[in-house]
This record gives sequence, C-alpha cells and structure tokens, in this order.
Amino acid sequence: MLSFREYLEYSEKHLKKAGEIHKSKNNIEWLLIPSILLSWIAIESFVNNMIDDFNQLPNDIFELHERAFLLEKKLKFSDSGDTVGNFYIDKTDEYKRIEDKIFFLIAKLSKGKKKIKQGKLWQGFKKFKETRDKIVHPKKNMEYSIRINEVEEFLNCSKEIINFISENIWGKPVDF
Repeated sequence: MLSFREYLEYSEKHLKKAGEIHKSKNNIEWLLIPSILLSWIAIESFVNNMIDDFNQLPNDIFELHERAFLLEKKLKFSDSGDTVGNFYIDKTDEYKRIEDKIFFLIAKLSKGKKKIKQGKLWQGFKKFKETRDKIVHPKKNMEYSIRINEVEEFLNCSKEIINFISENIWGKPVDF
C-alpha cells in the first residue's frame, strides 16, 4: 500500500514531466490528469488511514453513531429479538464523502473548533474536487480544460488540507 507521501511524490513527478513537455508545446493532459488524481488520493489516503487508526481505539471513545460513521457502516434500530429498542452498527456499507470525514475529524478531535469551510483553502478544495469529479465521472456533454498552473494549485491544496488536518488533530504540520 502506498503512503500519502508517495501519492504526492508521484503527483509531483507527473507535474514536473508535464512542465518539461509543455515547453515543447506537446499535449500534456496525459500527465496532468494522473497528477490531479494522485493528489486527491493523497488526501483520501491520509484521512482514511487516520480514521483507521481511530477505529483501533476502545469502543467507548466514540459514541455508537460516531463509530458507525468512522467505520462507514449503517446505524440501524433493532425492532425485534433480544436487542429490540437498541441501535446497532449494521454490516452494510455507507460510504462518506471525504469532506464529511474531514469535517468530523476536525469537529470531534480538534483542540479548538477550526472553521475549514471558510477562506482560500476551502475554495481551492472545492475547485479541486469539481475538476476531479469531471475527470472521474465524465459525461458526454461536459467539457473541461486543465492548465498546468491549476494542477500545481491542486497539488498544493492537497498538501495544505493534509497539513490543516494534522495541525488541528495532532498539533503539528506534516513533513512532505
């Protein structure tokens, strides 16, 4: 399994190669698309691994609904048997958006309540996600263009999001 740092490193390598080829006026989209996706995967890797770590803590650290959220499983209500009237975590998957995972981590574990949805970082994240979604979920009539400077912004946004989470949860930045 690759680490979030390796995903970022591979993204940087694609971006660097795109910069070299761009000077010769060749098509570089084949390098920019993987760079975007690798930068996004770095965020997901960092967040999901952090959540996996928290899932290893004793069950009483988190409320049942929080544990269901962390495990990405459905929370259900029992209406029969010995557990009637109680909630339980079902085996059914219930995947969460990466931003929801980030919101939860910051809200639950941050020393001070930081407002992630304000400012330049959040705007950059939204733009990053919109571009990533257009690549991953293409539609016939949807067009997009990718510029090398935007991909560099996305790579930096990935690092900034990871740092934001690390500083707010662990109280220290990440070495890249």
